[in-house]
Amino acid sequence: MSVAILRQGSYLIASIQSDLSDREVTELRHELADLVGRHRSRGIVIDVAALDVIDSFVARALRAIVLTARLRAAPVRRTSR
Repeated sequence: MSVAILRQGSYLIASIQSDLSDREVTELRHELADLVGRHRSRGIVIDVAALDVIDSFVARALRAIVLTARLRAAPVRRTSR
């Protein structure tokens, strides 16, 4: 996967550095859901600053990540330019 997911204390930081295929976005979604549960993370930061455009599929996937993280008590923060 082309997204680096780092753990900083009880938080996860996902830094998207380039455009992702639909498959990669889906993998990111599943990976973050798994890591939140495994590490009992208190929050997720998703850095999308490197993306020029966020298409509808990526937007829906990001929304799904947010909803899943909320259900697991790990709020999400989005960073941009």
